[in-house]
Amino acid sequence: MIELCLKFELCYPSNKPENYDVWYESKFEECDKEACLSFSKDMLCSRVTVDHNYYAICQNLLSRYATWRGSRGGLLHDPPAHIAKDGQLEAMLEECANPKKRYGRFAAAKELREYLTQLSGTAR
Repeated sequence: MIELCLKFELCYPSNKPENYDVWYESKFEECDKEACLSFSKDMLCSRVTVDHNYYAICQNLLSRYATWRGSRGGLLHDPPAHIAKDGQLEAMLEECANPKKRYGRFAAAKELREYLTQLSGTAR
């Protein structure tokens, strides 16, 4: 994060864009096509912190909204029963793809990374 901020400071040394330090949240768009993703380059490039990569991964690869080459449901569809039973994985995926809370995607992506890391450690 520090490196990113330093690069940003070099790009905007004295005339920083308005709201440059306010976190940017990509808007969820449900879509019935393959790998849907829309964004504003101006918005993404004028903020220090954006959630767009998290949005792209959660919506188009991992969550139930993902559609790719005729398959639906994302890479994490149909988890084993012992993982699915508490609903934690599904809740994190939903918040990451389509957040209900302000900055929810940032928190959900972090929790999801930690959860999947923990699961991969117990699978060995």
